[in-house]
Amino acid sequence: MVLRKTKLKSKIPDKRTVTTGESHSQPQPQCRPSDEFVMPLRPSPVPRFRKCPRIWAAILLGLLSGSAGLAQSDAAHPINSTPVVLITVDTLRWDRLGCYGAHSVRTPAMDTLAAQGARFENALAQVPITFPSHTVILSGTYPMYNGARHYTSPHLLPSVGLLPEAFQRHGYDTAAFVSSFVLNSSWGLNRGFQVYDDHFGLQQNVTRNPEEVERRADETVGHLLAWFQARAQRDLAPRPFFVWLHLYDPHSPYDPPEPFHGQYAGRLYDGEVAYADSQLARLFDYLRQSGLYDRTLIVLLADHGESLGEHGEDEHGFFIYNSTLHVPLIFKLPRGEGAPRVVRRLVGTIDVAPTILELLHLRDPLSQQFQGNSLASDMLGKGATSARPGYSETYYPRDSFGWSELRCLTTDRFKYIQAPHPEVYDLTKDPQELRNLYGERTTLAAAVREQLMGIERRYSSTQTAAVGPPLPPETIEKLRSLGYLAYLAPVQPASAGPLPDPKDRLKVYKAIQRARLLNSVGRSEEAKALLETLASEEPHFYLIPFLQAESFAQAHRWDDAERSYLACLKLNPAFEQAIMGLAYLYLRDEADAAKAKPWLDLAVHRNPHNITAYYNLGVIARWEKNNQEAYRYFLKAVEENPGYANSQQELGITLVDLKRYKESLGPLSRAESLGQEDPRLDHYFGTALANVGRFKDAVDHYQKALKLKPDFAEARLSLALTYLNLGDRPDATREFRTLCRQNGSLCEQYRQQFE
Repeated sequence: MVLRKTKLKSKIPDKRTVTTGESHSQPQPQCRPSDEFVMPLRPSPVPRFRKCPRIWAAILLGLLSGSAGLAQSDAAHPINSTPVVLITVDTLRWDRLGCYGAHSVRTPAMDTLAAQGARFENALAQVPITFPSHTVILSGTYPMYNGARHYTSPHLLPSVGLLPEAFQRHGYDTAAFVSSFVLNSSWGLNRGFQVYDDHFGLQQNVTRNPEEVERRADETVGHLLAWFQARAQRDLAPRPFFVWLHLYDPHSPYDPPEPFHGQYAGRLYDGEVAYADSQLARLFDYLRQSGLYDRTLIVLLADHGESLGEHGEDEHGFFIYNSTLHVPLIFKLPRGEGAPRVVRRLVGTIDVAPTILELLHLRDPLSQQFQGNSLASDMLGKGATSARPGYSETYYPRDSFGWSELRCLTTDRFKYIQAPHPEVYDLTKDPQELRNLYGERTTLAAAVREQLMGIERRYSSTQTAAVGPPLPPETIEKLRSLGYLAYLAPVQPASAGPLPDPKDRLKVYKAIQRARLLNSVGRSEEAKALLETLASEEPHFYLIPFLQAESFAQAHRWDDAERSYLACLKLNPAFEQAIMGLAYLYLRDEADAAKAKPWLDLAVHRNPHNITAYYNLGVIARWEKNNQEAYRYFLKAVEENPGYANSQQELGITLVDLKRYKESLGPLSRAESLGQEDPRLDHYFGTALANVGRFKDAVDHYQKALKLKPDFAEARLSLALTYLNLGDRPDATREFRTLCRQNGSLCEQYRQQFE
């Protein structure tokens, strides 16, 4: 059957604007048909995407230079058949578990686990930040070695080996189920996992709502149980597994579901802890019912705690007091391998990976990398290994604000914090760290400081100098939507003198948090007043004009927003968020697109992996009717991250406009498979299918477009024309009559073909 070609001469207005992340009203696009069923439409608004680097084509078995990998035959025949479940509960304070003495929170599942295993009374996190702390847990290395030190750390270095890679080499099935974008595969912790379940639905592309970049424990545990059940159906029970489950619920904002919200009214953090425990009970019940519980090694810990107002810090990451460093750590051994016990000596989360491998007697090249110590002897009653001080750090104040980093060393009794104003605490007499003894303990402080510097020298790696590209703005936007002030401060020259102590900037930090929160809930006038006060006190702090710009944009004061973005860039010329903020500002209107382009070009120059910039450059090219250039930009966006539906959709649409119909089917199909629901997608998909002779498939897509948008006149016309090509005049006439009721202009242009 020959495809009928129709031509239209009418020009239907086609205005689109580009989403900047703000809730600005935007005109809806209109469409017009054209030759060969091509319906040119301009690109849809761009959300602030996260960056997701390409998956490595192959993972080397040798983890370190000179390490020998395992033979293929070794991987095919597991040496050890003990299943392992590693559970990390994000932001969980140790003193909120009943087994650690809590009386106001019900945590029966975790308490039972502790009663059956080894509970470590004094475990410390090495970093009070989610991604760096999990990197420590999974690699058994310090932050100065693995390079993950703060919210804005680049993708994990490929030279850093991970625990799941070791298990995969030994024939284990490996799977991870994480609950927050903060541990999304784009950070690099997915290496070694055959399954890495980190998808939070299509709406994760939208960054303004925190619920769209995390998921509750019931959903994540549900995914894990489905994996177990599918595995059982495939009769894979004899194969051992290594599973990592990450729950995010105790992290702010605190909003547990009922009945926990009502039961813990006024202390919702505790409600989140109790809710997470209830979901762990689901997992443990399944393991018992399936006969796996008794023979499984279960490890439960937190990545860090939560300050809840102690020392003036509401959450975590800014300071390194024990409110955010002291974490629960529990090992439930397989039945018959060690009696329940409490271990009181100081240990760290860096010791978890070495302990797991030793308990399972797995010899692997990964052990050559470990900087932590195995705790197996403590659990098996063979005597404690020699104690060593615990190192912890936060580079968050330095890397996000330009203030000093904080590092500390903790012994069984004392804690020393290296800062512009150093601190020493006697933890035996002052566990809340309220009385700084530095002036009285200068000799002790000097000795511990030397130990701390020795750890830095011993465990640092020159490989961490290979810093990757900066995080793209869409990633930082998602972090900010979760409450993180994940900025990237300008590098301070050595000649600038000592950096400010975070303790001296706490008021500024909390005011910035407050202003960001006010902006996010639409209270821009309050945010503006707060920022004006801050600006008079801190005239050289780059974040203040940036937040002022965002406040002005929220209030649609575009000229003021432009001036504030430029003021921010004067203080921090490399601040990518301000660069992109200006671009978004100009992309509000097609008439200002020429102003946006140089800022987007600058963003790409600074970060060649910025898919948001590529996408918007494609949008501008479409506005300029330069489809060849638009194709190049959209293709680049897809190459950088093939897993996002909007980029695939716009690439496919551009190929249809270029009449490269067969090529367009691939990206259009991928956009659909990624869950994209957009009438434009189905309209263009139908057009491409019709132009390669697949009329029946085209009908399906036109009908889907009309289901999503019943008044989509252009899709109605395309459906009617396709019915004509199929020889189905009654259906063609019916659709055409509906079109005439919707759009008189199109009806008159095509009336002759249907009479």
